[in-house]
Amino acid sequence: AGTSGVVIIDDILTAAAALGAWVITRALQPVAILASTAADWSEHDLSRRFALGPPTNELTALAGTLDTLLDKVSSAIRSEQRLTSELAHELRTPLTTIQGNADLVLMGADLPAATREGLNEISAAAHRMTSTIATLLELARTEGGVAESAVSSLVDVVDEVLASTPADVLVEIDVRDLRLGLPHALAVRTLAPVVANAVRFASSAVRINLAASPVRPASSVDLIVEDDGPGIQGDPDAIFEAGTTCGGGSGAGLGLALARRVARSCGGDVILTQAVGPTRFTVRLPSVWGNARNRPVVHHRTGRSQQSGRLQAPGRTLFP
Repeated sequence: AGTSGVVIIDDILTAAAALGAWVITRALQPVAILASTAADWSEHDLSRRFALGPPTNELTALAGTLDTLLDKVSSAIRSEQRLTSELAHELRTPLTTIQGNADLVLMGADLPAATREGLNEISAAAHRMTSTIATLLELARTEGGVAESAVSSLVDVVDEVLASTPADVLVEIDVRDLRLGLPHALAVRTLAPVVANAVRFASSAVRINLAASPVRPASSVDLIVEDDGPGIQGDPDAIFEAGTTCGGGSGAGLGLALARRVARSCGGDVILTQAVGPTRFTVRLPSVWGNARNRPVVHHRTGRSQQSGRLQAPGRTLFP
């Protein structure tokens, strides 16, 4: 009888514990929903609020607190965007003047070699900074509010990036003409720094192709950019921090940092997926898969299509 009593008490305690866990889980479920919703809004739509009115219980009080935090985050981001835009506008005019004067002087035929080299460096630096400022302005205008109707062509984006990236190594391209769910300019500003980085450090070749099995095929395009250079040493995440440059690199170390920021503002990302052998970046861009035009990209520097004006070649593309 004593043993039976102990068993019954154990069963009662087990049932009570299970009931208590169930009650606590049900009681905390609204809190988890509020937290998850607030986290989603903070990333994708800072204009949303719970707006449950004056606090009448713990949940409405929590919702009010989260609304206040979202207000502060939204205000801080708007202030940052205004400051970024104002600084970029202030810097654009003097940089244009510097680049224009340097290019004008370079047109002279009797410049000493050392002077010409110095002016070329000034012009190149001004051009890089002008491109960075253009990215900052575009980001300030669109961050957190990329138009849903904005659509661009992956082929057009790759075309422009390659045309603006001088390369002295082999560049192989293998992509399809998919439609991207973001403005053309932002797609270019996301991809261009990644390709320029690969070209700068490649030993002999750079490859750009679509991922064989996209992680999220219904909503994104994963573009792989890899090079056979020496790889990335140290903390891989550090390369996405503003001001970080690699040995032998030029510039202010803003390229990859801005590329990731632009991508994330549009619902995409830039990820270092392999640091060495080869170095591989994944550029994830939002897509419009229902309108994909499934034909191979056709690029070649030695011939232009009279119909489309695109650089063409059968099958895989090679850029020497």
